[in-house]
Amino acid sequence: MAASVSAAELEGSATPREGPTVPTKTPITNAADVAGCDSAATRTPTYLSSLFVTPLKYKDKPSPAPNTAHSDRSLHDHHATAVPGEGWSNDKTRGRESANPTVVAMVEQQFPGALAEGEFIDKLVILLEQNNVVVGDNSLLATSFCCDEVNRSLDSKLCEAFGGQNFSMGGLAGFPFGGVTSFGAFSHHIPKPGGSAVVVYAPHVGVDSTGVVGKVDRRGMPASGACCGSACAALNFCKEQLEKDQAEQFTPQVDFLDAQQAWVGQALLPHGKEVVDASNPMAQLPRALYTAQKEAMHKIITAAAPGNVPENTPLVLVGGIQINTPTGTPDFFLPLQCELRSPAGEVQADLLAELTDPNDTKWMSPERPNDTSETISG
Repeated sequence: MAASVSAAELEGSATPREGPTVPTKTPITNAADVAGCDSAATRTPTYLSSLFVTPLKYKDKPSPAPNTAHSDRSLHDHHATAVPGEGWSNDKTRGRESANPTVVAMVEQQFPGALAEGEFIDKLVILLEQNNVVVGDNSLLATSFCCDEVNRSLDSKLCEAFGGQNFSMGGLAGFPFGGVTSFGAFSHHIPKPGGSAVVVYAPHVGVDSTGVVGKVDRRGMPASGACCGSACAALNFCKEQLEKDQAEQFTPQVDFLDAQQAWVGQALLPHGKEVVDASNPMAQLPRALYTAQKEAMHKIITAAAPGNVPENTPLVLVGGIQINTPTGTPDFFLPLQCELRSPAGEVQADLLAELTDPNDTKWMSPERPNDTSETISG
């Protein structure tokens, strides 16, 4: 039977749980190694994806006066509000540049089914409302995304939809390093009675302005760079290990200075060969990381949900892949899991097919079920 998290554990006084085995060798993290990990990336002809034919309800909030100390790609540009009936608009710049067709084509080619960020959140909110899951102020969001600053856009927009704040479980590469203790604490913060819990997790990958998968154009940088850098470093570590004699054994790493990266490398290792042998390793890499993160999240919820998530509280688990893009093109999200679970963490309904159904246009309705508000935040 799954064990619940005790109050002592939540306060930090309990004996720490045993962690995973980690490699002795420090993972490769220098700039040269990370920058070179996209060697297998490919490019694509320029055509505009059908993903943008459908109008979205997401639009930027009015931005404050420009601050010369910051780039135009500021946090304010990422906040969204629902505007019924209006077409999709760029959520990254005040200039509203047209989406880069090379980037969009590559996303469509390598990550079929990916939704523009705003579309993903719109459809998720409508789907949950249709399944009697509370959104807005009575919901609590937990996310497990990579530390990388390019991922804060999705964090911000999800917060708009689910109560304004989020509990952060994630660390490098998006792994839920907060573990059982963080999920237990999150569970005790869920509004009650009548609240809901929404957990969204994902590794991420970039597509730069020339269509290279595994890189992204960052603010203030003269050229695109590795994305996800932690994932690339882990892949380089796996390549080294695959070249070694199988008899060589790992010894747990005791130094905490790069413990998360060591764990990412160890978690990726069972999938290392399939990534290396893929036609586009950089497109396969986030899929392998997603598989490892899905397993970790399942173990965490199985251990920590029973006895901690309040009774009669719906628990929603959403997993996928974040796709970061250059300024002027919306980021994307590829949904791979969407489940409605009981307070004990048991799956009650698989909602993925409904979330990803390209023929479902209910989310485009100017008025959501039982709601005439123009804002997505409830």
